[in-house]
Order: sequence, then C-alpha cells, then structure tokens
Amino acid sequence: MKKDSIVQFVGFVTNLPFEEFVPRWENYSKWQLISAPEPVLHQKEPEAKNKFRYISQQGCPELEFHLINKNERRSDHFPDQNVRIIQVGGFVPFKQKRRSPEDESDIKLIAFISHDEIDLEFYSDLPLYHNLNIYQAYFESCLYGYVMEFFVSEKEADDLLRQLKQRQGIETGIYKECFVPHG
Repeated sequence: MKKDSIVQFVGFVTNLPFEEFVPRWENYSKWQLISAPEPVLHQKEPEAKNKFRYISQQGCPELEFHLINKNERRSDHFPDQNVRIIQVGGFVPFKQKRRSPEDESDIKLIAFISHDEIDLEFYSDLPLYHNLNIYQAYFESCLYGYVMEFFVSEKEADDLLRQLKQRQGIETGIYKECFVPHG
C-alpha cells in the first residue's frame, strides 16, 4: 500500500455462514466501492469471540476515496437484515512490514486500537509475531485510532491474542483471508 493511499475497513456483524454471506458482501462491495481495487475479505476463526465475523479491507488512492455516509439505508444491500454493517473508517498506512502471511500456516491477527492509545511501542515490542502493519485513522470519525495487522504463526496466535486482550481499548481477533472467486 502506498503512503498516499487510504485503507477502508468495514466490519460485518452476522451469524450468516460464509456461503450465504459472500454473495451479499459482493453485491455490497460492488455498489459501495466501484472505482477502487478489489476488496479483501477476512473471516474470523470459528471459535473466536469478537465483534466482527467478517472484515472487508480495501485500499484506494487518497484522491479517489469516498467516505460512505453512515446514514444511508443498508437494507438495499442486505435485505433480510441478517447483517449489521459497521463502518470502521478510512486509515492511512503508518508502518508497513508485510502485506501477506510469511507462509501458508501464518494467520493475521487484526487489532482495532482506541483513539486513547498513546504507546504504540507496546505493540511493536510484543513477541511472537513475524510482521506488523499499522494503519492510523485518517478521519476524526473513524471508530478507532489505529488498526494493526499482526502476522503470526498459527501456533503462536492464541498467546499473542491473550497478550493483546489484556490491554484496555482493544477489539481484536484472529482472521483468515478468504478466497472469494470474482467473476
């Protein structure tokens, strides 16, 4: 991701299984993010207990970014109301070490950090992860001050998750990037 890019994160709260959610998400992403590159969809691990079951992440050049109006009706996109859409906001790359997992057994742990956080070194100093991407809120209206992507081996992920959950003001979970065929 380039420094002059904005990354939009959208959280989805739902009980829909992947097969039922994906067609609705594809329709939503086509409608909302017409000119931007293909979004990446992340799905939380089945046993994880966190707010978002799915997270959509999409970067686009700063000049083309269009913030979605939170007051728009969502029923056109998820007519059965089984999906709650939460606009996390637009973020700029603050520190990027890696774009994808080290190998296929690595997973991504995504942490949403509150606006009150001032000690970013705490996260950089944590053990267990291979790489860390940090995104900083671009708009005041973002729900969080930072979004962090930790790339960690599957066997170390639970330990890192426990360390993060001990910190105040964090919403975090283990996510795997989903393969969504486009066509």
